[in-house]
Amino acid sequence: MRYEVDMDVSGDGEFIARCEELGVSAHGLNPRCALDALRLEIRYNLELCPCSSIEDKWIELEVKE
Repeated sequence: MRYEVDMDVSGDGEFIARCEELGVSAHGLNPRCALDALRLEIRYNLELCPCSSIEDKWIELEVKE
């Protein structure tokens, strides 16, 4: 699963990663932390129940330029 990500910087210097396709976003102190947090948020939103786990390797994030 590949998702396009928009990366912005807030006024206080925090990085914000957004996936418009799924309507989720996450924050981090640097771009990598924001993407890691977004990956976790995507996993949480895609899981049908707590017993169905989606591995990180199935989620690819591509930052738009």
